[in-house]
Amino acid sequence: MGRKTRGHTWAFAAAAGLLAAVFAGGGIALAQTSEMHMQGHGCRNLGKSNKTFDRNYYVYFESNSSVVDPKYKSDFKRIVRLAEGQKAGQICLFGKASKIGDQKGNIRLSHRRAQNVADEFVAAGWPRSKIAIVAEGEAWGWLEETLTWDAKEDRRVRIRLSR
Repeated sequence: MGRKTRGHTWAFAAAAGLLAAVFAGGGIALAQTSEMHMQGHGCRNLGKSNKTFDRNYYVYFESNSSVVDPKYKSDFKRIVRLAEGQKAGQICLFGKASKIGDQKGNIRLSHRRAQNVADEFVAAGWPRSKIAIVAEGEAWGWLEETLTWDAKEDRRVRIRLSR
């Protein structure tokens, strides 16, 4: 009882402290921290190249769904025009899922979400060969037993232009 209970208590306290720090810092999206390490895996994002390439765009999904809402159609066309105008070499898609459900299923869901967004970019005129997909799975995976909500910020695909 002692060791396992202390571990869960410590994890909960750490999570609560981290959340308090995040919200005190201006309400930064919770999922953002865990995805920063993924830049560069399949995506040639150069980071601080210019404001256009530092900007993130988002597509949000309903719980346990990979269906892209039609309301984003004009956004895909606008992002393709921007990518062409800025001579982007890639559009990078980072799929994410909430912690509801099992971890392997959430990795598959995050990949399907990114794949469906890729299909929308192809339909908007962007070549599939210039799309990088990263399935990030669950947000905050290292807090597996503590944070299990279904937040909108975790049910998304982050879009980023890359050279």
